[in-house]
Amino acid sequence: MKNTSSNSLPAGGTLLLLAFLTTAFAACRTAEIPVTDTLTNEATSYPVKGRQGFQIGQVLSFGEYRTSKVQRGWTKSYAIPFVVKFSGAREKLAFQQYGPGGRVADVALVSRFRETEFAPLKEYFSLSVKNKNYFAGGIELSGSKESWEFIVHNVDGGGNSFKNNTVGYVRSKVDQLQIDIVGIRELEGASPLLTMMDVYGYEFRMDGKTIGAVSTVNNGKVWLKNTLHPELKLVLASVSSGLMLRNSVREEAEQLSMNR
Repeated sequence: MKNTSSNSLPAGGTLLLLAFLTTAFAACRTAEIPVTDTLTNEATSYPVKGRQGFQIGQVLSFGEYRTSKVQRGWTKSYAIPFVVKFSGAREKLAFQQYGPGGRVADVALVSRFRETEFAPLKEYFSLSVKNKNYFAGGIELSGSKESWEFIVHNVDGGGNSFKNNTVGYVRSKVDQLQIDIVGIRELEGASPLLTMMDVYGYEFRMDGKTIGAVSTVNNGKVWLKNTLHPELKLVLASVSSGLMLRNSVREEAEQLSMNR
């Protein structure tokens, strides 16, 4: 008689198994994202403090960079144009980013957009992709006319096809200088089959060249190319802090299930 039983997992079970194995891998060792030779040889890497633990009064620091206490949900109004336009988003973060030389940036970030905000969001950033998992924000440099905005779509990953790539950019509102943000779906020493469904960090590229990166694995880590202008470093530090502070879709689901 032909054996009709099967040991194969359904598609959903396979994805869950891959997620479990990846999490187990990251927990069993100090997981690191791969970085380019440029960052290895020409950038400073900063271990991050303050990412784990309570969110109330949370402060992130790495090297000479640190945030103020992070405000979740915002307790005051913000004049950053982008933030005012999309203040109805369900997740809101705000903080000041401090850097060397007394430099300061005001940072406000939003995600979990309302259904009615997707069309204006895509128009604002000239987006053509059909995605609803966006993370965006505004950065105002203190004592300067310079201001920046950024957006990342498919910020949590959720697929390995070309259409599901995690990409975005941060751009200057003054001269339109643009830095691309690309999701990193690899961990050193891990099979790509185990890591391709999630994003573990982000790479910053300008004119096709890597100038920085941030790891969102465990405590986190930031790389900034040494030759960057101090203000540009502050901008990348601000975006890096935001990406490390945000709640992923998975974390949000876990919190909701715990509160039921």
